[in-house]
Amino acid sequence: MFIKSRNYDKCIQKVRIEVGTLVGLEKDDEAYIELREIPTLEMMELKEAYEKGEKALMEFFKDLLPLIITDHNFYETEQKKMDGKAVATLVFESLDLTQKVIGAYTNASFFTRAQKSGERSLPSAQKSSMEDTAPSSSGNTVAG
Repeated sequence: MFIKSRNYDKCIQKVRIEVGTLVGLEKDDEAYIELREIPTLEMMELKEAYEKGEKALMEFFKDLLPLIITDHNFYETEQKKMDGKAVATLVFESLDLTQKVIGAYTNASFFTRAQKSGERSLPSAQKSSMEDTAPSSSGNTVAG
């Protein structure tokens, strides 16, 4: 029996992207953003955005990113945690940070899961022009 309050996090995959050095810290693992997989309709919109070009893809992620952030350790002050929108804004202020987050996210295992099971997948997500410049964050894909 599926019980949402107990099983939802096992059903929806997440990826943790470590970005410490890109935000001025000494080590990557000092700052992270955790993103969840996107719902099916948004996945289809992602494919459409990819087909339109990199600008459309960036606009898609700029709108989507605040909605898929599940956890992070970004703070405005030592006591006040930034909200998802503020973190997404910060990500898009730096080209390197944007490329790392989007590249690692689109290389996450949930984009290849359907391919492995023989179903139709979203191959365009893996072919982002940022893939080569933003390697996956040391295999830190979390499935629950």
